[in-house]
Amino acid sequence: MEIVPASGVFDYTARYTPGLTEYHAPARVSDEVAGRAAALAVRVHEALGLADLSRTDAIVSPDGEVHFLEVNVSPGLTETSMFPMSVEAAGYELGEVLARLLAGRARSTR
Repeated sequence: MEIVPASGVFDYTARYTPGLTEYHAPARVSDEVAGRAAALAVRVHEALGLADLSRTDAIVSPDGEVHFLEVNVSPGLTETSMFPMSVEAAGYELGEVLARLLAGRARSTR
């Protein structure tokens, strides 16, 4: 997911006011940079021992270097949330993805 705030700053207003930020999914980066960003997200998720779902935030510098910012263990589900946008961009239905996650969690607790 690529985030492009109209103001140039991704602050609270840009994040939560529909229309003030453009989102590009997938991000407009090379396959190589996208692959490195995805690999970083998986490494962080696994290193922290997270289960099921997380969202990793990173910045890609002009030279294509991927810089880790933070990981979110409870990604939002609002109209301006990036997790639902990412799921849709990947060709999945959000309801189906969440149902699978819940079904998997239910099986693992039995």
